[in-house]
Amino acid sequence: MTKSSKMFVAIAALCLFGGTVSSCGTTDDKVIKIQFVPSRDAGELATLASNLEPILAKYATGYTFEITTGTSYAAVTEALLSDQLDVGFLTASGYAEATLKHSGKVSVMMTSVRKGYKVQVDDYPNSVENQIKAMNGDISGYTYLGEQSNTDVNWYTSQLNVRADKYVDKNGDGKIDIKDMAGLTIARQGTTSGAGYLRPLKYLHDNNMSMVDTLSTDATTAATQIKGLYLKGYDAAYAAMQTGEVDGFWGFTDVRYSNGYNKEGNEYYHKDTAFTTSRVVAITDGIYNDTISCRSNLSSEKQAAVKAAFKGAIKDGNTTTEGTGAYLLYNLYSHTGYTDAKDSDFDGEREFYQYCVDNDLLGN
Repeated sequence: MTKSSKMFVAIAALCLFGGTVSSCGTTDDKVIKIQFVPSRDAGELATLASNLEPILAKYATGYTFEITTGTSYAAVTEALLSDQLDVGFLTASGYAEATLKHSGKVSVMMTSVRKGYKVQVDDYPNSVENQIKAMNGDISGYTYLGEQSNTDVNWYTSQLNVRADKYVDKNGDGKIDIKDMAGLTIARQGTTSGAGYLRPLKYLHDNNMSMVDTLSTDATTAATQIKGLYLKGYDAAYAAMQTGEVDGFWGFTDVRYSNGYNKEGNEYYHKDTAFTTSRVVAITDGIYNDTISCRSNLSSEKQAAVKAAFKGAIKDGNTTTEGTGAYLLYNLYSHTGYTDAKDSDFDGEREFYQYCVDNDLLGN
């Protein structure tokens, strides 16, 4: 047997008896590996992802999809950078950080679209003060239940929610704001989460406050601090506020709708009290919507397949029909659409991330 014949037999045997698919040049070429960020309960994400896989495949002929959930926001980025993944759901801040630190390694393909909230988009678009008042029931005749607008937006905000009994005017200045929250324990998300960590850091900094792991023993310094407690997933943060483990939490607007009012059957379901047992203290600047990003060396064919899969799935059925693509993607991340994106769309996010670096906001 010639050397080339022996090599052929060895490769054939490897394929037959479970060698890596890529080494055989067959089905691995048609598998696209995707990872989600752990913004909610891992079990719920896994179930939704498993149901989504065949729907994505339906709109990307010839390809199959394997979806997992990262152990942290940063872990998803790290897996992309090390070529362990093809595609990752990165926050805008996460994408900005990755491209600043590892130029040329990660590329953005699409940006998600969500329905805005009526209170922000339709009712009080030019007044954050009135948005907060409306959400807290402080505008006569206005009832807030987290209603969504019919308008699609490519941005969202972060808000600080606190237990109603912590929403007090500590300073005695006749208003309740972020300075009255000094000394409270506030749940946060991972360090690349725009709504759960980065935007809150800037908001606090702009108001001469900070989020720390341990409060200072100096009274003057402590009066400018809140204690940040990392809890993975907004559902865990919401539950911790409800049980009193924390005094409040940072989350996207309005995370209470997603994790309390609109979650019948969930362990922490509080439809009747989601908006009455807590108050909104602060709303940050706008945050660019989440990305669907890929490793930069992913083939153009696979990138096209990913775009076709998600754009097809988001139009599969509707957000209220269980099991459809639209329903699954909405319940995963409140996505209602996807638009093609380019790297320059995130110049503002990179500027924001650099602001955090320059002002030493990322040390906590």
